[in-house]
Amino acid sequence: MLGIIISVASVALSLLYGVTRIVNFAHGEIIALGAIMTLFFSNPIDSKILFLDRFSPLGINFSISILIAILICGIFGGLLEIFLFRPLRKSEVGNIAVLVVTIGLSIFFRHLYLLFATGRVQNLPLELERRQTYLFFDMTPRNFQVLIAGLIVMIFIGLFLSYTKIGKAMRAVRDSNELASVSGINSDNIILFTWISSSMLAGLAGIFQAIINDVRYNMGFLILLLIFAGTVLGGIGTSFGAMVGGLLIGIFVQVSVALPFMEGHVEAKNAVALAIMILILLFRPQGIFGQKERISWEYLQSSYSQFC
Repeated sequence: MLGIIISVASVALSLLYGVTRIVNFAHGEIIALGAIMTLFFSNPIDSKILFLDRFSPLGINFSISILIAILICGIFGGLLEIFLFRPLRKSEVGNIAVLVVTIGLSIFFRHLYLLFATGRVQNLPLELERRQTYLFFDMTPRNFQVLIAGLIVMIFIGLFLSYTKIGKAMRAVRDSNELASVSGINSDNIILFTWISSSMLAGLAGIFQAIINDVRYNMGFLILLLIFAGTVLGGIGTSFGAMVGGLLIGIFVQVSVALPFMEGHVEAKNAVALAIMILILLFRPQGIFGQKERISWEYLQSSYSQFC
């Protein structure tokens, strides 16, 4: 199940990097925001929960809470683009400076979450379920639903990027912001849409993580390295590669726990997955599905003609 979480989060990160060239270290905090908002809106009104000792939960239907949380994450990402990253881009701030900004955002929001928290681990208001067998795997019905939902989301993203006008415009901006603008594509609007959609996907990954595991103020930060690993392994900037890379990293982590030399050292399970990633990158530096950067006017014209 970790593979689905990492895969969805990696796709979100890859989408954002592909279009904006921003390595977003605050990605983990957007993931946590999705889980936190779901917890806030869905918990019973009279409960005391993580982050909310000073506020009363709203007790809204769980499914509606998920939709509200995803929407809030999208709005949050859009606001970051409009009020922070767009001005930085217009000022032609360097990539290193933007990277430092995202690190600062990560630290700021993580401590902001903790400001309203006791640091306790909390669970969503869901009933316990017995494990059942699905396709030779033992899991709870809820975890199986998360698996199916994650696969549907990834298929939808692939179809959206390949066959919709906005998806084709995103690919054109990814190849060259300047040439896309010359071709008549509004780059600012595409980048704004990318921030919103990427943040919504990140929030959904956080909700999946909360359903399967629990809610913590630093839950996104704890898996951020694995998300970066999945993105790089699949081929940074390629959504399909991020899907596969995220799934593989999740599988590597879970399989490594069963290795004989890992007995008593489960906390080192991430190291095995990252070591496998490094070995693969030694033979294919651009990632499994990555390609060397290439920008051609003919390719952009073709993309734009399809967009129109």
